[in-house]
Amino acid sequence: MALSLLVLVGATPAQAEFGITSFDNSSLKADGTVETGAGVHPYDLTTAIDFPTVTDSSGTVKPEENLKDLRVDLPVGFAGDPTIGPKCTDDELAQATAGATVQCPMGSQVGTVAIRQALGGTTVGTLTQPLFNMETSPGTPAEFGFTAGLFPVTSRVSVRTGGDYGLSFNLRDIPQPTAVLGTTITLWGVPADASHDVHRGQYCVEIPPFVPFFCNPGAAGNVPGSSGLAPLPFLTNPSDCSAGPLTTKVSATSWQHPDEVKTAEVVSHLSDGTPAGVDSCDRLKFQPTLTAKPVVSKAGAPSGLAVDLGIPQNDNPTGLATPPLKKAVVKLPVGMTVAAGGGDGLVGCALSDVALTSPDPAHCPDAAKIGSVKIDTPVLPDPIEGSIYLATQNDNPFHSLLAMYIVADGQGVVIKLPGKIEADPATGQLTTTVDNSPQLPFSNLHLQFKAGVRAPLRTPKGCGTYITHAEMTSWASPTPVSSDSSFTINSACDLPGKFEPTLDAGLTNPAAGGSSSFVLNLSRPDGEQDINGLTTRLPPGLLAHVGTVPLCPDAQANAGTCSAESQVGTTTVSAGAGSSPLSIPMAGKAPTAVYLAGPYKGAPYSLSIVVPAQAGPLDLGVVIVRAALYVDPVDAHVTVKSDPIPTILQGIPLDIQRITVNMNRPGFMVSPTSCDPMQITGTVTSAQGASKDVVSRFQVGDCQALGFLPKLAIGLAGRGQTTDGKHPSFSATLKMPAAGANLKKVSVTLPLSLALDTTNSQSNDLCEFASGFKTLPECPARSIVGRATATTPLLNEPLRGPVYFVKNVRTDPKTGRQIRTLPALAIPLQGGGITLVIRASSQVVDNHLVATFDKIPDAPVSDFQLNLNGGKKGILVVSGVDICKSTQVAQQVATAHSGKQSKASVTLGTPCKLAIVKSSHTATSLKLTLSGLGAGKLTVSGGGLVKTTKTLASSTTAMIQAKLSRANQTKIAHGRDVRVRVKVTFAPAGSKKVLTMSKTLTVHG
Repeated sequence: MALSLLVLVGATPAQAEFGITSFDNSSLKADGTVETGAGVHPYDLTTAIDFPTVTDSSGTVKPEENLKDLRVDLPVGFAGDPTIGPKCTDDELAQATAGATVQCPMGSQVGTVAIRQALGGTTVGTLTQPLFNMETSPGTPAEFGFTAGLFPVTSRVSVRTGGDYGLSFNLRDIPQPTAVLGTTITLWGVPADASHDVHRGQYCVEIPPFVPFFCNPGAAGNVPGSSGLAPLPFLTNPSDCSAGPLTTKVSATSWQHPDEVKTAEVVSHLSDGTPAGVDSCDRLKFQPTLTAKPVVSKAGAPSGLAVDLGIPQNDNPTGLATPPLKKAVVKLPVGMTVAAGGGDGLVGCALSDVALTSPDPAHCPDAAKIGSVKIDTPVLPDPIEGSIYLATQNDNPFHSLLAMYIVADGQGVVIKLPGKIEADPATGQLTTTVDNSPQLPFSNLHLQFKAGVRAPLRTPKGCGTYITHAEMTSWASPTPVSSDSSFTINSACDLPGKFEPTLDAGLTNPAAGGSSSFVLNLSRPDGEQDINGLTTRLPPGLLAHVGTVPLCPDAQANAGTCSAESQVGTTTVSAGAGSSPLSIPMAGKAPTAVYLAGPYKGAPYSLSIVVPAQAGPLDLGVVIVRAALYVDPVDAHVTVKSDPIPTILQGIPLDIQRITVNMNRPGFMVSPTSCDPMQITGTVTSAQGASKDVVSRFQVGDCQALGFLPKLAIGLAGRGQTTDGKHPSFSATLKMPAAGANLKKVSVTLPLSLALDTTNSQSNDLCEFASGFKTLPECPARSIVGRATATTPLLNEPLRGPVYFVKNVRTDPKTGRQIRTLPALAIPLQGGGITLVIRASSQVVDNHLVATFDKIPDAPVSDFQLNLNGGKKGILVVSGVDICKSTQVAQQVATAHSGKQSKASVTLGTPCKLAIVKSSHTATSLKLTLSGLGAGKLTVSGGGLVKTTKTLASSTTAMIQAKLSRANQTKIAHGRDVRVRVKVTFAPAGSKKVLTMSKTLTVHG
């Protein structure tokens, strides 16, 4: 009966090199026909091998070479259970040689071995003897033993780790004196079956032609009998009906050439020549169950996870075995996600470390371990145990972000399985797939993912019952079998409904008017709703030197690729659930950065906050959050409004507990010069739609150490605009020394000679500038009465804008009625993308016009210039005097944000000509009153006068007295008139243009 087809590797001619001349392997029924039923326990498994022989010159048959090692690779999926009965020891086997009493337990026999040997001449004998199930050596799942003449021989079973995980029988160092011509190894499917009793313990010798088959139990004391054991299956057919014909491979070496391996393969065939695989897989039962439970029942907490996959086994020798698991797809419930904090200290296991295709154990680093595994299998006396490792990102069989390796070994069995982990990008739901599992039976697979603050998983953020769904497929059928497992979260149930973030912010060196790093910390309690956005309102005066930083272009700001020149700070993020979140950036990883960028969402400036998303060995890319910087037009306080902050990246929830932004560029941040208690306020929003206002106290100190010396200069201009009813133009320049307190308020009381033109001030040209001066006015051009410029070191360009003459009202505190008052000035200054609206009110106090600039922003301004138009539409009018005939003095009262005050008299410059407006004399001198002056050097000279010089600080008119010459003094004393040619020279301070005039005066005697 043709049961197999020989496939030889390499030629094996007669009387040639060592090799394999024939090879047969069959799983048989009791009637000797091939057993093709999937999962069936065959009657026996028979492997027959013949080796080449030679006939020497004397006619003696002998092996071509002496067999040394023999390996038989059984078909994939063929299984054996060496735990079904007692085992024979090495000592017992050593005594069970031919002709000796059997010492091994009867129940340890699992088959027979027939060795064909050359006995001399052309005689070939066959010795058939028991094959025993042996006590295993360390690192070996199973061993079988027999005797070759006087020599015990053991065959070790191995699992083809890294390959198809099939079983292999390995005979090493077969005694050289044993002239093996061939061998037939028969393994019983059910060793305790009574049909094998007749062969149990027998040694049989066949020596043709004398005895066709001779067994001698009497001489050896080997009496056939029962094993005394309950029948249990020892062998099991494969369960994969799609694999095609079963293939067995044999490899052999000789003592003469131990390094030359000869191989052959055989494909099972039926008697009609049809290739034989296994069939009837639909008869097999596959009823796996899954349980999955987290270690903790607290909502939103780091947790271990215990997973048990049970597959009931059928040990009925006449029944069908349970097919082994091929594929498992386990989907955790929504909310059971990767814990970002578990990445701290974790590394990945590289493909080269796990060596999936190698039979050697894996060498993954301990730091890559995320759990343990224990496999209970019916074919080994003890479970095999191992570890679960995180696979290196992308360096895994799936080229994926997440993957794991299940690595277990014990008793010579090494299992290395890759598992693909997919995280839903929107919810983080995890689906793990393990495919092409070894065709080895197991009753329970236990996976224990580690617990504690560095657990790799996080429980759902909400109490209730959650379902884990699994779909498992056996090697017998492509149809998956479903199994669900539930667990309950019932602790910390109130946390997911809460949103109580806190804000802590301030300067590292809170000295007034200085420069210091600014640090903002935003935190939320663990387990509460996720932070999604933050709007922060800084106190007035907390500003930055934005003009000193090159702005990052918008495209680069969006991409997170700004240059280092634009960096103004860094950020730190604490991510992950539990009491020990992961700190980003991690040591040795890419740093974070905060860059200053240009206009964004209607704001003049913005930030590009770049945070590399790192979770231990996982690189989730770069998180880029833009934040718009809005500047209030009234008090210049800054509002920072962030874009939405991501809560999940590539399916991994961030669970951000703390965000720290450190604006630490040297000299960038500027402190207020007011020491009043203030606040940093904010509004935090959650991913679930909640909103919470937060507050952090803010205050600087040492305000009194700041100087405050404002210098105001005022001038009038316009030829012919110096007399009653005329409208001179008005200019004021205020200079502020550096490193002093900032100006908060300044009042200027003008001299009586200047008044507000009531006609022009009531004109319909006045602008209606409402809304508290917080928006740019929509005023007609005719309401513009001047222009203003402010220079600040914070910007790289001045702030400029028109001066609008606007209507003004006040509210009566008693009646609440609005009362029309004197018009005001509104000055919207623009520059560097910023708009500030400065307001000046006007009132009359003791007949003096008083202009007050109030609520000036706490910002450093080095120079402020105000110019008001004169002429017909001028708003200032000369009232009843000629301003050229007296010095015009204004009174300045300035108040700093530090509280200091400065008062000064300011002499107005005028458009008056250098002229003598009044003269008188005494007997010895000439007294002159001059106009058109200012700060500078005044000199009077001329014939009959003694040259006289006077230094003026600020006067617009001044009196100077020059002595007459002695000759003129004598003439006057005698009653005679004297004509004096007076020359006046005035050299203005800081100007190269010298003014001169001459006039002849008559001095009467």
